Amino acid sequence: MATDLKKAFEQVSTLFNQGKYDELGQFFDVDAIMKRVDDPGSISGIGNLIAYLNTHQKPQNPQFENIEISSQKEPDATQGIVSGKAEYRDTKSDKNTIPVHFTFVFTREDAKSDWLLINAFAVPR
Repeated sequence: MATDLKKAFEQVSTLFNQGKYDELGQFFDVDAIMKRVDDPGSISGIGNLIAYLNTHQKPQNPQFENIEISSQKEPDATQGIVSGKAEYRDTKSDKNTIPVHFTFVFTREDAKSDWLLINAFAVPR
């Protein structure tokens, strides 16, 4: 876990790409919401997110790659945002990617606490 926002984002992205969803859950706020990339729906709640990732995504091992952060706000407060462009691959073996815009919102109790992911979405660009 990290008190540095960019490091928290990198840890979340790495664990997602590695398919380590149970470990990734340690970085979720209890009220986390994640939008599906190629579907208008969202998954909410830490338990639902971990179950969805392990049952629907683990066999596919989707990838979030070529990340270009265009905006990062880390106020000395309890919310931080990382956004930019990336390529999303439905399965690790896919040759084609989906270009996406993404925004990850993190929260924490105070400026000395670790960041937790509370909202993540990526939409095709």
